[in-house]
Amino acid sequence: MRTPDSPAVAARALARHRARLLPGTLVSFTTVTHPPKGFPDRARRIGLIELTDGQRVLGTLAGSAEPNIGQMVIPRMHLSRVNEEGLRLYEIVYELTERMAEPKSDMKKFPGYILAFTGPSGVGKTTVSLLLTKMLGDFTTKVPIVTSRSPKEGDDQEYDYVSSKEFERLEKSGSLAAWAHLPSESEQRSYGYRMSDILAIWEQGKLPVVVTEMHLLQGLAGHFGRRAILSFGLLPPGESKRAMLSHLLHRMRVRGRETDAQIEERLINAQADLDYFTRAAHLFDHILVNEDLDAVLQVIKRHVLELAKA
Repeated sequence: MRTPDSPAVAARALARHRARLLPGTLVSFTTVTHPPKGFPDRARRIGLIELTDGQRVLGTLAGSAEPNIGQMVIPRMHLSRVNEEGLRLYEIVYELTERMAEPKSDMKKFPGYILAFTGPSGVGKTTVSLLLTKMLGDFTTKVPIVTSRSPKEGDDQEYDYVSSKEFERLEKSGSLAAWAHLPSESEQRSYGYRMSDILAIWEQGKLPVVVTEMHLLQGLAGHFGRRAILSFGLLPPGESKRAMLSHLLHRMRVRGRETDAQIEERLINAQADLDYFTRAAHLFDHILVNEDLDAVLQVIKRHVLELAKA
């Protein structure tokens, strides 16, 4: 059991703190006339702010000007109060600027394009795809993965679970745009994407986002054509294959979703996945080392927005 001051908890708290130190746009606001005990006895304006990474937060608004919906805000640290022990406590407040947010441009249609993330288990494909779809919610939607495997803690609603019999029916009926049966001695592992899910996202004018294994990427390229896939290969950090596999092993153990036997199988598959980046380089538009998550997201975001303007 993790204690409140464990390294993992502290790291998550620091990440949340850094995430809030982003500029944003004022979505709504209100005035609190009765502050909580221990805070200065004055009215405070509280705003709902949409940060540049897409998440929404509540924060105190600073500045004497009257706020307006759509106004840009800049975060800064502000002395909130001094407690009984004399400890100075700071909070993040959002300074009102004179700028108004630029109106969102008309959404680009993405018929025929799919955004794919491929890489070995533990490299961070799901994390990257989830954060990207939050950042670019007007442009992208994640495609659910149809799978015959059992739910696991930490799946985060990314899967559509079906029985092995139902998966076989979907495969034989042509309902799946791509599918793969991955070798495993410890669990039944079949994955795929419904054609209807991809078509529904295109109907919304958005870009379908898929998290793929190597076989699924080949299947999508074969079904829709290679030029229809904006494909990113994700690699773990490391100067050698051994270092990369060591990083993946650490990631899988930390997330705690697999048994030791399943981790061993995934490492064997990961070795083949790493070789695949060289053998099937033609299937990838970009290969990124997922060491700095923010940097990786910004690179992908830039390519998606360029596609939207094409």
